[in-house]
Parts: sequence; C-alpha cells; structure tokens
Amino acid sequence: MFSPAERMVAFRYLRPRRSEGFISLIAAFAFLGIVIGVATLIVVMSVMNGFRAELLSRVLGFNSHVVVYGDGRPIRGHGR
Repeated sequence: MFSPAERMVAFRYLRPRRSEGFISLIAAFAFLGIVIGVATLIVVMSVMNGFRAELLSRVLGFNSHVVVYGDGRPIRGHGR
C-alpha cells in the first residue's frame, strides 16, 4: 500500500529520538487529530447522504414528478 520511501518519511517524523521526545509527542497528537477529523468528516458525509436519499424518497412519495389528470373518460391501456 505504501512505498518504502513513504514509510521511511512517516516513521522519521513519528518515531521519537532520544533528545526530541516532546516533539514526537506533538507530532503524534497532530496525527491523531487529523485521523479523528477525517473519520468524523467521513461519518458525517455518510449520514448526510443517507438522510438526503431518505428525505428525497419520502418527498417524492408524497408529490411525484408528473401528475396525470383525466378528462372524465377512462384511460385505456394504463395497466401495461
């Protein structure tokens, strides 16, 4: 999934060195914040798309796109 170069760069900035432990902690918090933010965005977009589809189906169930009125005579061939 990730190339060795990408993995090397990621571990270089996420793995703590002996003298820079605090900076690595900040990088871990930043990484965790990005992960939580992206996950939240994905969940919210999924819920909103589902809500939109449900709302659209309910609205179109009440009011269709086309309404056909007869002129008093039966409509022939409507059951085909």
